[in-house]
Amino acid sequence: MHAKKLTKIKKRLQRLLLQIKTSCLLMLLLVISSVANATDIQASMKVSPEQCVAMRQGQACYVSVELSWQVDTPGNYCLYTSGESKALNCWINSSVGEMKKSFDSKVNLEFSLRRQNESLSVATAVVKMAWVHKKKGQPRKSWRIF
Repeated sequence: MHAKKLTKIKKRLQRLLLQIKTSCLLMLLLVISSVANATDIQASMKVSPEQCVAMRQGQACYVSVELSWQVDTPGNYCLYTSGESKALNCWINSSVGEMKKSFDSKVNLEFSLRRQNESLSVATAVVKMAWVHKKKGQPRKSWRIF
């Protein structure tokens, strides 16, 4: 009789363990699914002009940028430039957005669109820097006799 009770308890524990494993697996799948949905946003971003030209390499380039973006999932989105933690602009419950802003920079301007309070970019665009005259190397220091 004692052995029968032990086998019944053992079977119940096995069923309980199976239920716990199944519940954990379902929760894991739910988490993976929500993470996948967060990154499944289809988005596009356009920037104009795509290039900014300065006279000499190393000089700041001044440009007025027109930027537009579009996503398939409406939400709260913010626009950032590389190296800045503060958003340039945010849109609430939107699936499209436009912005016009002037910049001066010596390096490429990289823009990223992110969901508000998230760090993962859903779209990016770049304004590349170019120069009319490339910076020359070290100036020659040579001695001249004549």
